[in-house]
Amino acid sequence: MKELIRNLGILRPFFRGLPIIALVMIIAVLIAKRYLRYTTPIYESTAKVKLADSKEGVPNSNLFKDFDVFATSNKIAAEVELLKSKLLIQKAVANLGVDITIYRVGDIHKTELYHQSPFFIRYAFDSKKLFDKTFTLFVSSDSLLSITLPDGKTVKGRMNVPVQLEGGSLVFIPNEELRQQKKNLQVNDHYEFICHSQTMLADKIIADLDVMSVDKEVPVLRISYKSPVAEKAAEVVNALSAAYITDYVSEKFKSADTTVDFLAKQLNSMSDRLSASEANIESYRNQNNIINIRQETETDLRKISDLKKQQASLQMNLLAMRDLNKYISSGKQNFEELAPNFEAFTDLLSTELVKKMKELQREKRDLLLKYTPDNDKVKVVDDKMQDISKYLQESIKNTEKNLQVKYDDLSQTISKAEEAFIGLPGKERTMTILERNFSLNEQIYRFLHEKRTEAEIARAATMSFHRIIAEGEVPTKPVSPNATLLKVLAGFLGFLFGVAGVYFIHLLKGRINESKVIHKNSETPLMAEVPYAKNEADKMRYFMRWATELDLKGIADAGSVISITSFAAKEGKGFNSTGVTMALQQLGKKCVLIDAGTSNVRIPGVTVIGPSQFPPQWQVRPVWMAFLETLKQQYEVVIIRNLPVLEQPVSMMLMATANTNLFVLDSRKTKQSMVMQADLLKEELSLPGMYFVLNRAGYTPSIFAPIANWWRSKNNRSNKKSALA
Repeated sequence: MKELIRNLGILRPFFRGLPIIALVMIIAVLIAKRYLRYTTPIYESTAKVKLADSKEGVPNSNLFKDFDVFATSNKIAAEVELLKSKLLIQKAVANLGVDITIYRVGDIHKTELYHQSPFFIRYAFDSKKLFDKTFTLFVSSDSLLSITLPDGKTVKGRMNVPVQLEGGSLVFIPNEELRQQKKNLQVNDHYEFICHSQTMLADKIIADLDVMSVDKEVPVLRISYKSPVAEKAAEVVNALSAAYITDYVSEKFKSADTTVDFLAKQLNSMSDRLSASEANIESYRNQNNIINIRQETETDLRKISDLKKQQASLQMNLLAMRDLNKYISSGKQNFEELAPNFEAFTDLLSTELVKKMKELQREKRDLLLKYTPDNDKVKVVDDKMQDISKYLQESIKNTEKNLQVKYDDLSQTISKAEEAFIGLPGKERTMTILERNFSLNEQIYRFLHEKRTEAEIARAATMSFHRIIAEGEVPTKPVSPNATLLKVLAGFLGFLFGVAGVYFIHLLKGRINESKVIHKNSETPLMAEVPYAKNEADKMRYFMRWATELDLKGIADAGSVISITSFAAKEGKGFNSTGVTMALQQLGKKCVLIDAGTSNVRIPGVTVIGPSQFPPQWQVRPVWMAFLETLKQQYEVVIIRNLPVLEQPVSMMLMATANTNLFVLDSRKTKQSMVMQADLLKEELSLPGMYFVLNRAGYTPSIFAPIANWWRSKNNRSNKKSALA
């Protein structure tokens, strides 16, 4: 617990200085209020514009998707830069009357009048030197003017009368409408005005303009403008939003108009090229008798295929017939013994002849059973068979010749048919090139025609897919300065400066506020930390505990001499000597208090010896030692309330003659540097049994207590002077 209290000792100056800190905070807040009273408030107005999204909504329909004429989807960053461009800003503020800024000049600050000016200013400057310069104007008698030019010259003039300047002229026109609305409008006053050039005006607006997207994925732009005049802030953002929409429609119309003209020229050129392609195809077809190459080719191929099938069939029959002819020719002497394959010779006549031949062979065999080969009947049968064999042989030869003729005719027919394919790849290639050129020209023509139609629609449609979804309103509260924030900040800074001031004063005073300072600067032990006692009960309770500790440590044994000393008066040695003496007396110790000062201390039941009772030449050490020996024989404990060390050198002799020296340091009066001086004094005089006593330990009085004490002491001195008078 003691360690916690010791660690919290650093907060004692803070708690003690709370009134000062509160006073500094109040002063800081009052200064902030005064500043708010005279500072110029800044108002902010905001408008929002939704950009067209080509992926959603109306622009995505087939009719409107190409309104922007080949334009890609909107880039939010590009639109932000467009809104902040000087060209667009100059268009927006052209009719707002912000090219002239008029101020009413007061004793402390000046106020921009905007539409609240009692007069209008019209200027015609030939010299650029007159732009963006401050003119001073004094109006008297509601019409007399005194104008101080930027170069310091002064010219006189009147209302409604042009004032000629070097490089231009000025005309001041009364604002009759405002004067009618405000009967008590003050006209005679001190003014300042600036005629802005277009470039500087745009730069000035850009400096106070903020354009940003609401979100990366949301195509909505937020346009904000700050101005000392609330109405001006709203009018500028609304004018800029309207100018942005108007510029978008205008640029879209110009782009569409240019596109229509370009497409019309291209369509005329492409129409000629398309006609030329059609003529080339027609001429080539006529020259080569081409109707449809694909169909003609397919027909010829089917015809040749059929002919080749017939030729193959004839070839098979012809080969079979040749084999049959060779076979018959090789065995014609024994024709009746032959057994040829008549698969290739299957007509009805041949079949009947072969049957007839077989019947004659059977008949011959039957006759040979009865007759000899020389018989006329047998010979008749032989003659018949001979006739039939000759007929068959001749028939086979004729059939072979006929098949050969047919085969040769088919070969010639096929050759003629195949002649149609000579040069066909070249024709197809040429035809493909001509048709490809025609198709390409036709596609381009259709595309250009479609785009021209869309561009004409875009040129005719004076609409914008960008929308103003929130107009700028006239703000009622300024955004700067933030009164609440400024007051809180002023109070906080006042608190910081107050705390810093309290601790700075605390460091400058350098008092021994806590025991930690003694332990840090000296090796002399600390005997006691005497608290600030508000009543006698608390005082005696502490001193009884302290006296008990002195007795237990042997410091208050019989024959002890205890000197209680301090560097200066009123550091607590009187309080502590009285308290220790009374406590030891209650513990049954017979004590005597030697008061080396002149305070005339009175303690019930305790002997107090003052300077008047000291022996002569007591300042001499032997005399004082003898005096102490006398007192030791009569009392158990001798307590010396010593003189201030810095005021009375004899106090050091009194300390040297004591067994125990209690050096009192006051937490509110003793400086930290005195701790080291006490150590030097102890070392130089070889003082026995020296201990520190911290008086009023942990005491943090109110800041008003010293003031009250000072006031009380001042009144006491005044009363004493009055009594003496």
